[in-house]
Amino acid sequence: MAKTALVVSGGGSKGAFAVGVVKYLAENRPDIQFDTLCGTSTGSLIVPMAALGEISLLETIYTTQTTADVVITGNILNRFARANSLYDAGPLARQITTNYTDERFKQLAASKKEVFLTTVCLQTGRITYFSNTGMPMLNTNYDVVKLNDGQAFREAVLASSCQPVFMPPIEVSAVTEKPRQFVDGGLREYAPIQLAIDNGATEVYAILLTPETAATSNERFTSTFNILESTISWFTNDVAVNDVQIPLLYNRALQYIDAVKQKMLDAGVKQADIDKFFDVPGANPFLGKKELTIHIIRPDAPLGGGAGGLVFDPTEMKGMMAKGMEVAERLFS
Repeated sequence: MAKTALVVSGGGSKGAFAVGVVKYLAENRPDIQFDTLCGTSTGSLIVPMAALGEISLLETIYTTQTTADVVITGNILNRFARANSLYDAGPLARQITTNYTDERFKQLAASKKEVFLTTVCLQTGRITYFSNTGMPMLNTNYDVVKLNDGQAFREAVLASSCQPVFMPPIEVSAVTEKPRQFVDGGLREYAPIQLAIDNGATEVYAILLTPETAATSNERFTSTFNILESTISWFTNDVAVNDVQIPLLYNRALQYIDAVKQKMLDAGVKQADIDKFFDVPGANPFLGKKELTIHIIRPDAPLGGGAGGLVFDPTEMKGMMAKGMEVAERLFS
């Protein structure tokens, strides 16, 4: 059965833009219903609530929080020597405990919505999706772990939200192998569009929290910390390009194959012979695949929020949310 997917990328406080898009769609385009919802980092905070229709709560979260409500940024030098992250993510963990309750997990598990939270395992380097669905995946390039209780759900949301180095890796109780520590999936997958396709989506709404053209700077970097922030930011931009370009290339390949088949038909080649040439079991990665409809929704200019979106300013985030609604209206009105 064809599915419609919502994909939300990583971006920290920039997630307010995605909340604006989701709010616009909920209020103005109720005909767009999502079967599959995939998130990375801040996207993993958003998609469970979007699946449950908790738009007002998302709006509150993404327009009232300050940096201190998410991370403790002091004592970096001491933490660099003694801890496994530069920041303390305790405030974020407490917020997740408050909002991502056992009852909400039960509602999600009982729903027909399939939610996937993107992480990377530090021990294996593999992309690992935590999900409320037990549906097996056919792609061997990643792992899918089913979440069976609220505690594991909260751990998975936190793991996907914790940017490595800046925030600590998280162990998830749904994984039996030990040790297994998980971090922000943006390390390898900024926007899990391919996962949505693998899961049967033929229409994808992908909300990306960076503009198509990355911002440049004339600043002279004199701080090791700022260089680290900038390096991670550029690395994330490169991952984002790959996550978007590969599905679009997939679409172009399908369009090309269809055009070649049509030319062969026009030249008098029988359909059965065309099928024989193209539909080679085990060799044709496009066998049985249909062209996708991919809606890319992203800001026209950088949103702010600091490197990695780790600066949470309520006034700035309200502006991001308004921008998300504005872009969505332009695209979908």
